[in-house]
Amino acid sequence: MFLKPNVTRVAAAQYGVDFHYQSRPNWSTYSELLNIVSRVRDDLHDLAPRDMIDLQSFLWVQGSDEYRGRAFRAAQTIRIR
Repeated sequence: MFLKPNVTRVAAAQYGVDFHYQSRPNWSTYSELLNIVSRVRDDLHDLAPRDMIDLQSFLWVQGSDEYRGRAFRAAQTIRIR
């Protein structure tokens, strides 16, 4: 799991969980990140995240300014026979 400090702190706050980030690499910070990801994976069970990249992407959308204020609609799909 990638740890992007600013995005992860915002995503955790918006998700309603505490994240005690320390800039110096340490197990405590990374362990907290893994606990957050575990909770997100459990909460997104119905969406069937395939791997940690799906979970990282979810956190990125939650915490990044890039997506702030956007409304998302489900993509239309066409069934191919």
